[in-house]
Amino acid sequence: MLVGWGARALYVGPGFGLSPHRNAVAVLAVGLDGPLELAKDARDPGKGFYSCRTALIEPNRLHFIQIAGPECAFLYVDALGRDLATLRRRCRQPGPALSMALEGEQELIALLARMSRSADGWGRASPSLATALGFESSPSDERIARVVDDLMRAPALETDTAALAARAGLSVSRFQHLFKATTGVPVRRFRLWARMRRAIAVAAAGATITHAALEAGFSSPAHFASAFREMFGIAPTQLLAGAPIFVEG
Repeated sequence: MLVGWGARALYVGPGFGLSPHRNAVAVLAVGLDGPLELAKDARDPGKGFYSCRTALIEPNRLHFIQIAGPECAFLYVDALGRDLATLRRRCRQPGPALSMALEGEQELIALLARMSRSADGWGRASPSLATALGFESSPSDERIARVVDDLMRAPALETDTAALAARAGLSVSRFQHLFKATTGVPVRRFRLWARMRRAIAVAAAGATITHAALEAGFSSPAHFASAFREMFGIAPTQLLAGAPIFVEG
């Protein structure tokens, strides 16, 4: 299952057996059936591994992870968003590149495991998941909500920040401040998440990567593939080969 959840993405399913790689976003990795094994030195795994059930990997940090059990979960959160700061505070074993042992990890593991076994698990579990992760509810603002709806419905449209601010009836500086306070991320980053969600959803529905990329507003399939790999550390074809269920959250 792959869920688009605001400026986040959640994957629950089999591990990918990835080689050492980096992600432009932060990743909370969760071992659902057993521990995660994270290399102490991704360039030289022979130096040993840390063993844990939850690990927060900082953005742009080379890492190598092995999954002991058949299923895992990866929560991707934006490097510029408030979710990352929340997760950092909740890790009982903090570190500059890797933090482990998220507070309430057993509750989180149980919740994600239930989601993986239920086709409609996301809708019922999302409020509990936000609570388990310590994510605060975003303040509501109808002006920003209208802009967010526009970006989600038509992520391919090239609308600059000034035009979006005018749509909300705000000055550019006030709009940028209020947008991040409401969504948790800057406007430019939210647009990227919206486009990524659309491309994945279209491809998962059976379209080609080329069609999905252009439908979402990427300039080319190569642009989409490059942005996807930078963000998630994996090629889109690797993820879509598993026929994920994409649920917009």
